[in-house]
Amino acid sequence: MKYKLLILTIFATVSVTAQTSLSRIEVLGANTFEFDQLNGVKVRKLIGNVRLKQDNVLLSCDSAYQFEERNYVEAYRNVHIIANDSVHIYGDILKYEGNTKRARVERNVRMQDQTMKLTTSDLDYDMAKGYAYYTNGGRIVNENSILVSKFGYYDTKSKEFFFKKNVVLTSPDYTIYSDTLKQHTITNITYMLGPTQITSNKDSIYCERGYYNNQTNQAILSKRAFIQSPNNSLQADSIFYDRNKDYGRAYFRIKINDPKNKVQIFGEYGEMDQAKKQSFVTKQAYAKKMLDQNDSMYVLADTIYSYQRDSALKQMQRIKAFHQVQILKFDLQAVADSMVYEDADSTITLYDNPLMWSGNNQMSGDTIVLYLDSGKLDHFIILGNGFLASRETAKDFNQVKGRKMTGNFIESKINQVHVVGNSQSIFYARNDKDSTFIGVNLIDCSEMLYYLQDNRLVKSVFITKPEATFYPIGELKPEQLKLKGFKWQASRRPSIKSVFQYFIKK
Repeated sequence: MKYKLLILTIFATVSVTAQTSLSRIEVLGANTFEFDQLNGVKVRKLIGNVRLKQDNVLLSCDSAYQFEERNYVEAYRNVHIIANDSVHIYGDILKYEGNTKRARVERNVRMQDQTMKLTTSDLDYDMAKGYAYYTNGGRIVNENSILVSKFGYYDTKSKEFFFKKNVVLTSPDYTIYSDTLKQHTITNITYMLGPTQITSNKDSIYCERGYYNNQTNQAILSKRAFIQSPNNSLQADSIFYDRNKDYGRAYFRIKINDPKNKVQIFGEYGEMDQAKKQSFVTKQAYAKKMLDQNDSMYVLADTIYSYQRDSALKQMQRIKAFHQVQILKFDLQAVADSMVYEDADSTITLYDNPLMWSGNNQMSGDTIVLYLDSGKLDHFIILGNGFLASRETAKDFNQVKGRKMTGNFIESKINQVHVVGNSQSIFYARNDKDSTFIGVNLIDCSEMLYYLQDNRLVKSVFITKPEATFYPIGELKPEQLKLKGFKWQASRRPSIKSVFQYFIKK
């Protein structure tokens, strides 16, 4: 049998609370309501200005079906839910389970509280636990940003969002593209839980784990962390980055790339200050400098600094390396305590007991300066106590020393050496027919000129008043065949093979 009752106006609250441990959905008011049965189930149909309540949840709509036995409500048109006096949800359709306090809102859904406003096509909300989620795309607006994603989860108690798939967060200063994000709306901190790209007009950031403080613009990035700036890039296992100060600290497997100057710097700890245009790397630090298309130079040191300087024409670079410096090319190697590379004049200066090797030649002095031209070694200067030793046999060495030495390179091989000031030389003479040694020249001369072929001394010219003595082989004692200061240090010569093994380990 069907019963129908028309009530024009309801002034009093109609309570349908049952005597059970579960709270029941209460009807606060409606313009009309009807009783009906659907498939043997009692249904109450509420029409016009419908108002319902369960504990701290208020509900209003244009019309609703109330299933009292199930403690269940379906509401339609102008649905408005108020939870805990702070969360407001709007939509066209609501399906609400009173026993579990779970709501599903569909069509033109909006949810908002003091911190944000969410719009989506449908939303599920667990009133008891205080969390809501959507699975068909959503858009969230707060004071400073807009976020869209395919899936979203919001904890109304902790004010935390969790987003998944096609996540895009747009703010006035940057845009975040991510696979997975978590955001705390109170602290305004964004946590990156999957592949994430942050772009702005200043830089581009990538990581697969980390967090970003939207208030301080500070970030901690990990797992393939990468920062691309206008002039260079930084990547590492972990990076702390302060966007306001353009400053970053990097840890483990660091790579700083400067494409304009064709320089890469590597290490295990480093700092990059974009405002000051400088950076440094330490702990197994090394740098790679492209000299030309087919040639590279490597620099290893305890610590490597890089500085950018703007000139009237272009940006210039200075690189400083300190302690246990090694320089390696396939055709030239050097060691020193410190080194400075100046892009402005294309020079590499080695300080504090530098040594340099090219082929069978070892050079030393107080300071060694290498000059490059168009990315290739052009010439060098040795200042103070210059010494050149060229190995002829296991125990025999051509030797030249003087106050200052200059030399030229052709195809990275020494072609000529000019010695000036207090010059001395020991030079072995060979038979033109069979190249056997016929004797040795001991020479004192204020200025000398030596020519090399395939990195071997082949000719000498003594320019100013030479004092020369020729001795047959075997006439002089071994100690007489060494100039003062001679020290063959092949054990210190860096090996390109060992360096590549070092790179592979890294």
